[in-house]
Amino acid sequence: MFGFFKKKKGAEDPLSDLSTVSRWMENLPVGDIYSAQEKVVQSLIQFNHARQPMSKERLAVLMHLDEQARDMQHALCQQYLRNPRMSKSIESRLWTAIYAFYWEVTRGYHAFLMDFVANPGGSRIQAMVPLITARAIRGFGDIFKWRYFRYEQVEERLWLRVHNLYRIAEFDGFHTSKFKVYRNDAQVSTCEAEYLRTLLLSPLSNGSLTPRQLEMVDRWLEKWSHITSLDTQFDPRRHNLYVDTAQGAGLRRVQGEYEATHRFVATDKLLDHIEVIRNSLKTGTIPAALGLGEDFRLPEGYDLLDSVVTEWSAVNSRDRRRSPRQAETHRWEVIRDLNNICQKLQADRELAAAQGVRAGFTPEEILDIKLYGFVTERTKVRLSQRAMGAGQLDAYERWPIHDLSERGAGVMLRCEDSNWLKMGKLFAMRRDPGEDWRLGVVRRIARIDHEWRKIGVEFIGQRPELATLEPDAPSTLSYSVDDDGLLPSEQTSPALLLRYGEATLLLLESAKYGRGKTYRLRTGGGESQHIRLDAVRDRGDGWLLTTYTVLG
Repeated sequence: MFGFFKKKKGAEDPLSDLSTVSRWMENLPVGDIYSAQEKVVQSLIQFNHARQPMSKERLAVLMHLDEQARDMQHALCQQYLRNPRMSKSIESRLWTAIYAFYWEVTRGYHAFLMDFVANPGGSRIQAMVPLITARAIRGFGDIFKWRYFRYEQVEERLWLRVHNLYRIAEFDGFHTSKFKVYRNDAQVSTCEAEYLRTLLLSPLSNGSLTPRQLEMVDRWLEKWSHITSLDTQFDPRRHNLYVDTAQGAGLRRVQGEYEATHRFVATDKLLDHIEVIRNSLKTGTIPAALGLGEDFRLPEGYDLLDSVVTEWSAVNSRDRRRSPRQAETHRWEVIRDLNNICQKLQADRELAAAQGVRAGFTPEEILDIKLYGFVTERTKVRLSQRAMGAGQLDAYERWPIHDLSERGAGVMLRCEDSNWLKMGKLFAMRRDPGEDWRLGVVRRIARIDHEWRKIGVEFIGQRPELATLEPDAPSTLSYSVDDDGLLPSEQTSPALLLRYGEATLLLLESAKYGRGKTYRLRTGGGESQHIRLDAVRDRGDGWLLTTYTVLG
């Protein structure tokens, strides 16, 4: 994983003592955070492989380097989270650099703690054990979180390590001792609070949240973990979740008999606190004043709060399934992204018009049905490629559907074929060319193993109608370069109309939305309406769904 971090032969060890590491940190590249942090990770790898005694002096070096590199690490994390559309290669390099730092720092603290446990009487670091235990628990929490960002599972051995760290704190009686884990922390913490923060984030790793949403919840847990408690005795009125410290897993819902290794999480006060926050938001209180952060936005923020409450409450996830699933063996046609979907709908319309009235089939499809009784995969692919055109072939795929319900589908995809997938991605899907297209959105991503992912898709509409939006007052000063000279630029943008009972919703590019903004809406039937955009109903990767009002 960390193959680009290469140890240089004959290089002097910058972590030999405290004064050396202080000078070395001052000489790191200024203005190039990635390169500077890369050098820090290289030195940490060298430090962890040195096989030197776990002395008090070496612990001081590790703690100093950790403290001084935190600002750079925070900047890299913000760069990653604020650029969700970065290329896969850049994303991979940045993720690996961030993850490698957390891994090596946590590995270093864990090694010192294991050495202390093996020889507590002869250790000189006993006074520092509570602090480095809290740092190690937080480090494991960061490692887990960054695994969640990639929808990866956390190995049992890592869960067992963090459980063991908490049991050390509990056994020695410092699990509730209060102190600042890092000097720049806004508030004091405890080993129990750090452990609860890691535990409470684990149910949210089910693949239904984006990295930015997970990061936001983790920031909330900096404060909220102190509202909860971890108890050794079960109280059915207060405890919804528990953890088995002898098993390599995170939080589970309470059920069955309980063992001495079980610890129970009291979420009653936490859920009450979230309800107070929801009520305050409805009365107009600013989210930042409630500790939700500057990035919290309404109304979609309510959905995130609902997700948190659902995972921390007594409701079982199986009880939340809205419609039954059935096994499905067909490979469905899939077109991704709004522009490509609109182009495909336009191509289908033109093809249908050219062939006249037909039962939804091309001559090639009719020939297949006469010969074989069904449309062959080869014909489906050829027709889809012809309709899409050469420029859109990369947007067309055929997905093996694993299970299907009225409201969505489960899809099994190879990891190497689905690395571009992200939460909120928009698709048009259909089983056969004779069927209507359904619009789907990626709502859940779960990594089954190193080879396969399961993708949860929610259907948000069937038979979308092609439309275009034109600004009320097109600019006459916007030009584009063409072979024939300067021509007015295209100002129309694609959109889709979705029927929801008596209402009709408009799906458009996120950049085109503004509440109260007016457009000229043109539909496929040639109708034109003057409209005003209203409230957002849903949004995702580059698109949003909104209500609108016809102005006359």
